[in-house]
Amino acid sequence: MENYIKIQPEVISGLGEKTTFKEFEPPFKTILNLHIDLEDWLGDDLMECYPAFIITEKLKEGLENSVFSGFKFSEMEVSKAEYFEDNYQLEKPVPIFFWLQVIGQEFADDILLNDKNELYLKPKLLKYLQGKFNVNYLQVEPQRNEFDDLLDNMLLES
Repeated sequence: MENYIKIQPEVISGLGEKTTFKEFEPPFKTILNLHIDLEDWLGDDLMECYPAFIITEKLKEGLENSVFSGFKFSEMEVSKAEYFEDNYQLEKPVPIFFWLQVIGQEFADDILLNDKNELYLKPKLLKYLQGKFNVNYLQVEPQRNEFDDLLDNMLLES
C-alpha cells in the first residue's frame, strides 16, 4: 500500500468467552461484541488481539481530538484472567480500554486494514503515536517469519 506503513501493535492474548462473531463457522473474522480476558499488559496504548485492535482511553481521547480519520470506537468488556495479577509487572493501574474499529479506505484515510487484517498507517499518524503515546512494543514494517505462518495455519484450522 503506497504511502502507508505497516505496523504490528503489542499483541495481547485472550479473546474472552463473551466475544461474539458474525460468522457461525471458522474462520471467525467479524466481531460483533468484544470481550478480552486480559492475561497481561505491557503498557502500550495500542494493542492487538486478533482480529481486534484495542486502545487505552488516553489514545482514544487523543484520536478524537485529532484530524486523523479511518476509525471509530466501541466499548468492550475486559476481565482479568486467572493469572493476571501474577503476570502484571507495571506500577500503574490498568486503564480503561476501548475497541478501535478500523474502517479506513486507502487514499482517503490515515489508518486502514488490508485483506489479511494487517494494520497500515500514514506516516504522520505513526509519528503522532510515537510522539505522544506509549507504543514501546509497536513494530514498524514487521517482517513475516515461520511463526507467523504457523499462527495463520492454526487460525485457519480452528
